[in-house]
Amino acid sequence: MPDQAKTSGAWQAALVALLLAVAPAPLVAADDADGTADAAPGLAVPLHEAIYHATVRRIKVRAGLRLEQQDDGLYTYHSWVEPRGFLSFINREITETSLLMLDGNGGVLPVSYRRHDELNGRHSDMRFDLGESQVHIDYRGRQSSTHWEPGIYDLLSLRLVLSNDLARGELKHAYRIVDDRARVEEVDVQVAGRETLSTPLGDIETLRLEYRSERRDRLFRLWIAPGMDGALIRLEQYEEGSLRGALEIVEYRRL
Repeated sequence: MPDQAKTSGAWQAALVALLLAVAPAPLVAADDADGTADAAPGLAVPLHEAIYHATVRRIKVRAGLRLEQQDDGLYTYHSWVEPRGFLSFINREITETSLLMLDGNGGVLPVSYRRHDELNGRHSDMRFDLGESQVHIDYRGRQSSTHWEPGIYDLLSLRLVLSNDLARGELKHAYRIVDDRARVEEVDVQVAGRETLSTPLGDIETLRLEYRSERRDRLFRLWIAPGMDGALIRLEQYEEGSLRGALEIVEYRRL
Protein backbone atom coordinates (compact mmCIF):
# COMPACT_ATOMS: atom_id res chain seq x y z
CA MET A 1 0.00 0.00 0.00
CA PRO A 2 2.44 2.70 -1.15
CA ASP A 3 -0.07 5.57 -0.82
CA GLN A 4 -0.91 4.60 2.76
CA ALA A 5 2.78 4.33 3.64
CA LYS A 6 3.44 7.76 2.15
CA THR A 7 0.52 9.24 4.10
CA SER A 8 1.65 7.70 7.38
CA GLY A 9 5.17 9.01 6.84
CA ALA A 10 3.87 12.52 6.21
CA TRP A 11 1.75 12.71 9.33
CA GLN A 12 4.53 11.16 11.41
CA ALA A 13 7.05 13.81 10.39
CA ALA A 14 4.62 16.63 11.13
CA LEU A 15 3.50 15.09 14.39
CA VAL A 16 7.02 14.84 15.74
CA ALA A 17 7.31 18.59 15.26
CA LEU A 18 3.93 19.27 16.86
CA LEU A 19 3.94 16.94 19.86
CA LEU A 20 7.44 15.71 20.49
CA ALA A 21 9.31 18.97 20.36
CA VAL A 22 7.61 21.52 22.52
CA ALA A 23 4.36 20.78 24.25
CA PRO A 24 4.77 21.12 28.03
CA ALA A 25 2.98 18.84 30.44
CA PRO A 26 0.91 20.01 33.44
CA LEU A 27 2.66 22.98 34.94
CA VAL A 28 1.53 23.57 38.52
CA ALA A 29 1.58 21.19 41.46
CA ALA A 30 -1.53 21.95 43.48
CA ASP A 31 -1.97 20.73 47.07
CA ASP A 32 -4.93 18.60 48.10
CA ALA A 33 -7.64 20.06 50.33
CA ASP A 34 -6.01 18.55 53.43
CA GLY A 35 -2.74 20.37 52.64
CA THR A 36 -0.69 17.36 51.53
CA ALA A 37 1.17 17.59 48.21
CA ASP A 38 0.89 14.88 45.54
CA ALA A 39 4.35 15.52 44.12
CA ALA A 40 7.53 14.27 45.75
CA PRO A 41 9.56 16.88 47.68
CA GLY A 42 11.49 19.09 45.30
CA LEU A 43 9.33 18.46 42.22
CA ALA A 44 6.63 21.06 41.67
CA VAL A 45 4.59 18.90 39.25
CA PRO A 46 2.13 16.16 40.33
CA LEU A 47 2.45 12.68 38.88
CA HIS A 48 -0.15 12.52 36.12
CA GLU A 49 -1.46 11.16 32.84
CA ALA A 50 -3.09 13.26 30.09
CA ILE A 51 -4.74 12.14 26.83
CA TYR A 52 -5.14 14.34 23.74
CA HIS A 53 -6.83 14.24 20.36
CA ALA A 54 -4.83 15.97 17.65
CA THR A 55 -5.06 16.85 13.97
CA VAL A 56 -1.87 17.22 11.94
CA ARG A 57 -2.31 18.25 8.31
CA ARG A 58 -5.87 16.84 8.51
CA ILE A 59 -4.66 13.51 9.91
CA LYS A 60 -6.29 12.52 13.22
CA VAL A 61 -4.11 11.06 15.98
CA ARG A 62 -4.32 10.23 19.68
CA ALA A 63 -1.51 11.18 22.07
CA GLY A 64 -0.66 10.67 25.73
CA LEU A 65 1.73 12.01 28.39
CA ARG A 66 2.60 10.25 31.65
CA LEU A 67 4.88 11.29 34.55
CA GLU A 68 5.89 8.61 37.08
CA GLN A 69 8.43 8.27 39.90
CA GLN A 70 10.79 5.29 40.17
CA ASP A 71 11.81 3.51 43.36
CA ASP A 72 15.31 5.03 43.13
CA GLY A 73 13.91 8.57 43.23
CA LEU A 74 14.36 9.22 39.51
CA TYR A 75 11.43 10.17 37.28
CA THR A 76 10.26 8.84 33.92
CA TYR A 77 8.35 11.07 31.53
CA HIS A 78 6.69 9.12 28.74
CA SER A 79 4.78 10.18 25.63
CA TRP A 80 3.09 8.17 22.90
CA VAL A 81 1.31 8.91 19.63
CA GLU A 82 -0.84 6.64 17.47
CA PRO A 83 -3.20 7.10 14.49
CA ARG A 84 -6.97 7.30 14.95
CA GLY A 85 -9.86 7.69 12.55
CA PHE A 86 -9.36 6.29 9.03
CA LEU A 87 -5.66 5.54 9.73
CA SER A 88 -6.35 3.59 12.94
CA PHE A 89 -5.65 0.35 11.07
CA ILE A 90 -1.94 1.24 11.27
CA ASN A 91 -1.01 -0.65 14.43
CA ARG A 92 2.16 1.32 15.11
CA GLU A 93 3.10 4.19 17.37
CA ILE A 94 5.84 6.66 18.27
CA THR A 95 7.00 6.63 21.89
CA GLU A 96 9.44 8.80 23.85
CA THR A 97 10.83 8.28 27.34
CA SER A 98 13.01 10.68 29.34
CA LEU A 99 14.74 9.70 32.58
CA LEU A 100 15.14 12.68 34.94
CA MET A 101 16.60 13.62 38.30
CA LEU A 102 16.42 16.63 40.64
CA ASP A 103 19.44 18.88 41.11
CA GLY A 104 18.92 19.47 44.84
CA ASN A 105 17.66 23.03 44.37
CA GLY A 106 14.26 22.24 42.89
CA GLY A 107 15.52 22.07 39.30
CA VAL A 108 15.38 19.16 36.84
CA LEU A 109 18.36 17.47 35.14
CA PRO A 110 18.15 15.10 32.14
CA VAL A 111 19.69 11.64 32.51
CA SER A 112 18.68 9.87 29.31
CA TYR A 113 16.20 10.04 26.43
CA ARG A 114 14.87 7.43 24.02
CA ARG A 115 12.54 7.67 21.04
CA HIS A 116 11.13 4.52 19.44
CA ASP A 117 9.52 5.12 16.03
CA GLU A 118 7.62 2.08 14.74
CA LEU A 119 6.52 3.91 11.58
CA ASN A 120 9.82 4.87 9.96
CA GLY A 121 12.43 3.24 12.18
CA ARG A 122 13.89 6.59 13.25
CA HIS A 123 15.02 5.44 16.68
CA SER A 124 17.08 7.74 18.88
CA ASP A 125 18.96 7.41 22.19
CA MET A 126 20.67 10.13 24.24
CA ARG A 127 22.81 9.70 27.35
CA PHE A 128 23.67 12.79 29.39
CA ASP A 129 27.09 12.40 31.02
CA LEU A 130 26.85 15.21 33.55
CA GLY A 131 30.29 14.49 34.97
CA GLU A 132 32.04 14.80 31.62
CA SER A 133 29.70 17.56 30.33
CA GLN A 134 28.81 15.55 27.24
CA VAL A 135 25.68 14.28 25.51
CA HIS A 136 26.23 10.96 23.71
CA ILE A 137 23.72 10.31 20.91
CA ASP A 138 22.82 7.26 18.84
CA TYR A 139 20.47 8.22 15.99
CA ARG A 140 19.53 5.48 13.53
CA GLY A 141 22.78 3.67 14.36
CA ARG A 142 25.02 6.74 13.94
CA GLN A 143 26.93 7.91 17.04
CA SER A 144 27.80 11.50 17.89
CA SER A 145 28.53 13.67 20.94
CA THR A 146 28.26 17.32 21.85
CA HIS A 147 29.01 19.56 24.81
CA TRP A 148 26.51 19.63 27.66
CA GLU A 149 26.06 22.15 30.46
CA PRO A 150 23.18 22.95 32.86
CA GLY A 151 20.32 24.45 30.89
CA ILE A 152 20.48 22.06 27.90
CA TYR A 153 17.67 19.48 27.68
CA ASP A 154 16.30 16.85 25.33
CA LEU A 155 13.06 17.65 23.53
CA LEU A 156 10.85 15.76 25.97
CA SER A 157 12.42 16.74 29.30
CA LEU A 158 12.07 20.41 28.31
CA ARG A 159 8.32 20.02 28.85
CA LEU A 160 8.84 19.07 32.48
CA VAL A 161 11.43 21.81 32.96
CA LEU A 162 8.92 24.41 31.73
CA SER A 163 6.33 22.91 34.06
CA ASN A 164 8.61 22.92 37.05
CA ASP A 165 9.98 26.42 36.45
CA LEU A 166 6.55 27.96 35.97
CA ALA A 167 5.24 26.32 39.13
CA ARG A 168 8.22 27.72 41.07
CA GLY A 169 7.79 31.19 39.57
CA GLU A 170 11.09 30.86 37.69
CA LEU A 171 10.01 30.64 34.06
CA LYS A 172 12.85 31.87 31.85
CA HIS A 173 12.62 33.78 28.58
CA ALA A 174 14.88 31.32 26.74
CA TYR A 175 15.77 27.62 26.96
CA ARG A 176 18.14 25.36 25.04
CA ILE A 177 17.47 21.93 23.53
CA VAL A 178 19.69 19.32 21.87
CA ASP A 179 18.27 17.21 19.03
CA ASP A 180 19.22 13.76 17.76
CA ARG A 181 21.71 15.27 15.31
CA ALA A 182 23.68 16.89 18.17
CA ARG A 183 22.45 20.39 17.32
CA VAL A 184 21.81 22.78 20.22
CA GLU A 185 19.11 25.40 19.67
CA GLU A 186 17.79 28.26 21.79
CA VAL A 187 14.02 28.75 21.95
CA ASP A 188 12.13 31.76 23.30
CA VAL A 189 9.07 31.45 25.57
CA GLN A 190 6.69 34.28 26.50
CA VAL A 191 3.37 34.69 28.31
CA ALA A 192 0.91 36.07 25.73
CA GLY A 193 -2.40 36.41 27.63
CA ARG A 194 -5.36 34.74 29.39
CA GLU A 195 -8.34 33.06 27.69
CA THR A 196 -11.37 30.89 28.53
CA LEU A 197 -11.50 27.79 26.32
CA SER A 198 -14.48 25.53 25.63
CA THR A 199 -13.18 21.92 25.73
CA PRO A 200 -14.49 18.34 26.09
CA LEU A 201 -13.78 18.79 29.83
CA GLY A 202 -15.88 21.99 30.00
CA ASP A 203 -14.98 25.70 30.00
CA ILE A 204 -11.46 26.17 31.35
CA GLU A 205 -9.58 29.33 32.29
CA THR A 206 -6.16 29.24 30.64
CA LEU A 207 -2.87 31.09 30.33
CA ARG A 208 -1.48 31.27 26.77
CA LEU A 209 2.23 30.80 26.15
CA GLU A 210 3.98 31.34 22.83
CA TYR A 211 7.10 29.41 21.92
CA ARG A 212 9.15 30.11 18.79
CA SER A 213 11.76 27.92 17.12
CA GLU A 214 14.62 30.01 15.72
CA ARG A 215 16.12 27.33 13.50
CA ARG A 216 12.82 26.82 11.69
CA ASP A 217 10.02 29.28 11.05
CA ARG A 218 7.65 27.69 13.58
CA LEU A 219 5.42 29.29 16.18
CA PHE A 220 3.72 27.25 18.91
CA ARG A 221 0.80 28.55 20.97
CA LEU A 222 0.05 26.66 24.17
CA TRP A 223 -2.92 27.10 26.50
CA ILE A 224 -2.41 25.88 30.08
CA ALA A 225 -4.85 25.78 33.01
CA PRO A 226 -3.41 27.09 36.31
CA GLY A 227 -6.60 25.98 38.10
CA MET A 228 -6.29 22.37 36.85
CA ASP A 229 -2.72 21.54 37.90
CA GLY A 230 -1.58 23.81 35.06
CA ALA A 231 -2.47 21.09 32.54
CA LEU A 232 -1.75 21.66 28.86
CA ILE A 233 -5.23 22.18 27.37
CA ARG A 234 -4.61 23.11 23.74
CA LEU A 235 -1.66 23.55 21.39
CA GLU A 236 -1.39 25.00 17.87
CA GLN A 237 1.59 24.87 15.52
CA TYR A 238 2.11 27.47 12.79
CA GLU A 239 4.61 27.29 9.93
CA GLU A 240 5.20 30.39 7.81
CA GLY A 241 2.03 31.89 9.28
CA SER A 242 -0.27 28.93 8.45
CA LEU A 243 -1.83 26.54 10.98
CA ARG A 244 -0.27 23.09 10.49
CA GLY A 245 -1.54 21.16 13.49
CA ALA A 246 -3.47 21.33 16.75
CA LEU A 247 -4.27 19.21 19.78
CA GLU A 248 -6.80 19.36 22.62
CA ILE A 249 -7.06 17.58 25.95
CA VAL A 250 -9.77 14.91 26.33
CA GLU A 251 -8.71 13.22 29.61
CA TYR A 252 -6.61 14.13 32.65
CA ARG A 253 -5.91 12.38 35.95
CA ARG A 254 -3.37 12.38 38.75
CA LEU A 255 -1.57 9.11 39.46
